[in-house]
Amino acid sequence: MNIEAEKALAALRDLLRSAVAEAEPDDVALAALWVLQAEMLDLPEFGIRMLRRDLDRLADLGRPGVTPSDDGAAIGSVDATGVPGVVALATGVRRARRSVEAHGLAIVGIRGAGALGILGLAARSLAADGTVALLAAQSPASVAPWGAHAAAIGTNPLALGVPRDDASPLVIDYATSALTLAAVREARASGVLLPEGGAVDADGASTIDPAAVAALLPAGLVGSLTGLVVELLAGVAVGGRVTDPGLPSSRGALLIAFDPARAGGTDAAAAASALDRDWRAAGGHLPARFDILATGAAHLPTSVDLDGDDVAWLRDTASGTTRA
Repeated sequence: MNIEAEKALAALRDLLRSAVAEAEPDDVALAALWVLQAEMLDLPEFGIRMLRRDLDRLADLGRPGVTPSDDGAAIGSVDATGVPGVVALATGVRRARRSVEAHGLAIVGIRGAGALGILGLAARSLAADGTVALLAAQSPASVAPWGAHAAAIGTNPLALGVPRDDASPLVIDYATSALTLAAVREARASGVLLPEGGAVDADGASTIDPAAVAALLPAGLVGSLTGLVVELLAGVAVGGRVTDPGLPSSRGALLIAFDPARAGGTDAAAAASALDRDWRAAGGHLPARFDILATGAAHLPTSVDLDGDDVAWLRDTASGTTRA
């Protein structure tokens, strides 16, 4: 369904503002933009559908939304309990921006979060300011360790954003598992099979049936160890990992951002562009899916293509009505 981009963005802002009235307007605006950009990237499981699931999660928790405070320190944390995950991530980005301006460095831990969305969009937002940003996110166990068959950690993505002097920021964003839960949901909904070697069933046997998935598999040994590193950083180190079975599952994240000039990289943007050229000249591929996006809301396309059910839900929920 084709809808005006500005109207979709306004509806998302209204919805998030009503979901957490205490949130900073800038956090709401940035979170809404990321949700819309996920749709523009043709990743609806990280867009309106994700937001819908997360708001349902908050309704089940029955806890009021509370916007975390900002004390301006170089290192701090965001308790995302009761807040849509994507808004908590935007709060973390705002805190990081302020800390980088004041101290040249920011470390922000996020705990108690729901679905955070696409980490690469957050990394890109910071890199557009000239900042280098690294984000890691931990999630409930769904991925088995390398060589094993039972889930122990989440899909645990990593994202890096680095400014370039001749293009939009270079963004690398990937999960440490062979498949994502979003891919499994989409396959189950559309009735298609999964790729070979990405998941196992309850008996530990390889499966391509999305309905039979008991655990996902890591992207090789390196992916497995990287996922463990993310679990330690974004789960253990910042209080994101929930080990009490009596508590609701949630996610943790770690955001590290710094001014490259203050770290010695006085020509980091030019150096990143040069590395880009060297990599491509050697036959390498650099991720470029984010390059189609503007870095802010001022240059949105005229319209976006959204799922009709998602549009109806967004309109009804943003206006305070309930569909029959």
